[in-house]
Amino acid sequence: MIERMPDAEIPVTWESIIAHAKKKVGHGFNRQMLSQKEWNGRKLIAEAFSEAKEVQRQTQNNTTLKYKTAPRAVLQKRIGDLEAKNLALQEELEKVRAQQIDRLDVFLNTPCDLRKLLGDFYKAKS
Repeated sequence: MIERMPDAEIPVTWESIIAHAKKKVGHGFNRQMLSQKEWNGRKLIAEAFSEAKEVQRQTQNNTTLKYKTAPRAVLQKRIGDLEAKNLALQEELEKVRAQQIDRLDVFLNTPCDLRKLLGDFYKAKS
């Protein structure tokens, strides 16, 4: 279980190991008990924790960016995409507003009997 934590991008900490052990076994063991438990003279949990922590450190060191400006370029691209999406949504909103104003204008400028509209409404409702 502990060896798979770095691959699943779960932080390798004693708190997360205690939480996973509690989910799996149903009892919340403390850090000292987990790190000192031995099987055939080997502290398997402590060894697995050390190995997983080392793997996590190596993957964090390997994923550091080579160029300091790379995150800025990624963020600028993301900002550009979001601005384009925002403009498209604003145009769509203006289009819908114009359609609704046209409908309202047609409704307000069309002479009709209010009693007939209410009667039709209540007939359709029942």
